[in-house]
Amino acid sequence: MAVKHFHHATLQVPDVAAQFQFYKDFGLTGRARGNNAVMRCKDRKQDQVIITEGSTMGLHDLSFGATKAGIRKIRKRAEERDDVSVIDPPKNAPYRGLWIRHDFDGMIYNVNDDPAAKSLGGVKPAKKQPEYKVNTPGHFYRVNEKLDLPIDTKPVPRRLGHMVHFTPEVDRKVDFYSDVLGLQLTDRSGDLIAFMRPAGGSDHHVVGFVKDKKPGFHHISFEVGNPDEVGMGGQSLLNRGYRNGWGFGRHALGSNFFWYVRDPHMGLCEYFSDIDYIAEDDKWTPRDWPIEVAFYLWGPPPPKAFGTNYTGNRKVVKPESISYSRV
Repeated sequence: MAVKHFHHATLQVPDVAAQFQFYKDFGLTGRARGNNAVMRCKDRKQDQVIITEGSTMGLHDLSFGATKAGIRKIRKRAEERDDVSVIDPPKNAPYRGLWIRHDFDGMIYNVNDDPAAKSLGGVKPAKKQPEYKVNTPGHFYRVNEKLDLPIDTKPVPRRLGHMVHFTPEVDRKVDFYSDVLGLQLTDRSGDLIAFMRPAGGSDHHVVGFVKDKKPGFHHISFEVGNPDEVGMGGQSLLNRGYRNGWGFGRHALGSNFFWYVRDPHMGLCEYFSDIDYIAEDDKWTPRDWPIEVAFYLWGPPPPKAFGTNYTGNRKVVKPESISYSRV
């Protein structure tokens, strides 16, 4: 038995109010509670990002959902390993369940029995979503009508998709996620990066990890309605004065359209659309891809800072006031 879904991520930052405002500008909804804040996607009754106050920026913990029987199995596997510790819940933790620490890198994980809440995204949205009609040679679906895309469209994040973190050893994290949490390897690129997912129907990945000399937070990612919303979302945040992370482009592994934007603490937040989906695990074979073809299919060259681990950053960079005009 294994985890069923990615529940939420908890980030610690020096300025909770600035991070809270960033996620609101990104399109999430939320509420602030003292030195903490909780962010959700529209019409989804599930925490997606929890923000807690800390002296530096970093990933506090990752939370996954499982059945009660699954949690017991995961606990047993954790207790059988020398590099995993079962720990008490952090003070004021909003979720109980099982709390474990991967002693190799100090990362903390929560596994609870909270089921995945319905959302406006994914394979089966809770409500019917607008059809995205495109015209390609031999496949014209928008005929006798103009593209229905208002110029003031505000992208709506439908659901939390995945999270990527840094690790000193990719193989050790693959072993942990597969042996303890029961995730499956989807794709990788040598000892540089790997992507993993729950069995039984999932996006290409719910967690990924990139090699670096220390562990840390890289990015968190949310699905929006279509590629246009990816572009309009990224552009709207730049118009608000936030810093570009990387985009607009299309990834190779996962195949999704992307745009990353820097938050005030130098972390990244991604809009994505059109990601690979694995419905039947026996019909997908993990591959080890050369890095030159694994990163992205098209888009601007990634800036050097894209691969920088800013965990431990104390500086807060709020958006600059800019004047923007289309003419």
